[in-house]
Amino acid sequence: MNALKGIRVLDFTTLLPGPLATLMLVDAGAEVIKVEKLGGEDLRKTSPIIKGNSLLFSLLNRGKKSIEIDLKNKKNKDKILKLIQNVDVVVEQFRPGVMKRLGLDWQTLNKINKKLVYCSITGYGQKGKKKLFAGHDLNYMAESGLLSLSTSKDGTPVIPNTQIADIAGGSYPAFMNIVLGLFKANKTNIGSYIDISMYENLIPLAWLGISHYFYTQKPPVKNSLHLNGGYHRYFIYETSDKNFLAIGALEDKFWLRFCEIIKAPKSIITEIEKPTTIIKKIQKIIKSRNFLYWKNKFSKEKNVCCTPIENIENLFKDSHLVKKKLLPRKDKKGNFILKIPTVIDNKPLIIKEKLKVPLLAEHNYIINE
Repeated sequence: MNALKGIRVLDFTTLLPGPLATLMLVDAGAEVIKVEKLGGEDLRKTSPIIKGNSLLFSLLNRGKKSIEIDLKNKKNKDKILKLIQNVDVVVEQFRPGVMKRLGLDWQTLNKINKKLVYCSITGYGQKGKKKLFAGHDLNYMAESGLLSLSTSKDGTPVIPNTQIADIAGGSYPAFMNIVLGLFKANKTNIGSYIDISMYENLIPLAWLGISHYFYTQKPPVKNSLHLNGGYHRYFIYETSDKNFLAIGALEDKFWLRFCEIIKAPKSIITEIEKPTTIIKKIQKIIKSRNFLYWKNKFSKEKNVCCTPIENIENLFKDSHLVKKKLLPRKDKKGNFILKIPTVIDNKPLIIKEKLKVPLLAEHNYIINE
């Protein structure tokens, strides 16, 4: 998909939230110019290193261009200001006030380019009491209440195995709003300032807890919500060999088929007992057999919503994903193809330019034109 072909993006972001958002813009056809500090972004040095490039940096920054520049140098700043005339989007991820001190804030750049779409990604947004507080993904998850809704059996909050605030609260909202800003600029010739707060964007993800509190004026009891460990139709059950099955049989047709496969007694099928009691009864049935037994039982079922909890290794063996070539892999020559799927149609990703990882300062000629 090349819907954004001809769109030029100046990317001042680092680590995960901004780079993933601008990677999506790359996959939509945009030209993304990554502005890096002297010595390059820190993620470039993060292991593992493959053929001289950080794997993590490569996954998030393929297809982009790189310029290395000291933004505190006035001559260099002037080069950026000149470049702004031919840029459609600016994405930055500094704390509030940093870009203004550099003379590259929205008000300054908008005077140069009235159609500019300017996106700032921060933890708490550009306004409010917390705007200058430092934080990372886990901190925003904690303050939003999401961690309190995700607990172990004893009620201890569990650290998620992915960066939910960075991605769901930062990358995706940034990408969507940038595209909306470009749509507006195309129709009205007027640019936009986009203020992305990762903390505030987690509010929709806490919708179950929010609705419960709004109705009861009390916080949810640990693991009590229907979709958070309190409902037998939406639960994780352990097998005899300490592996797990995830069931999401919310609709009756899925629930009845699940009960049929596990040969559940009438008391489970009719759900006449409390969810906690039904959970214990189902757990006893599932734990009577090993993981492979249940995997074979459910693997060919299309209408049951019960799936084995696989490890990452098996993700690379999944025939569904392998056929679509969605994950990092080696080509026939043994070269790594480093990519992760984004929201964009991935068919054009074979284009070599979108797979190439930029060398630091490889495209400095752009600011010297």
